[in-house]
Amino acid sequence: MGEVIDEQVSVNFMKAPTSLLWRGRRYVITKVGLHHITREGRTMLHIFSVTDGTTAFKLELNSETLGWKLLEVYV
Repeated sequence: MGEVIDEQVSVNFMKAPTSLLWRGRRYVITKVGLHHITREGRTMLHIFSVTDGTTAFKLELNSETLGWKLLEVYV
């Protein structure tokens, strides 16, 4: 299991996440794996599993606020 992070992040998105900014560092996403949708009440949450080639990230997009959250990191 990865390290649970649960922090707000900035994500560049063009049909899929292309990069993310976390703790002052920019990670260029080279591959998008799984994408699925869950619900929290009426809010749809898009979950993306992505990698920069070395580190894997689990991202969440809140469709109501359009805010991104980094849920987990796998090194």
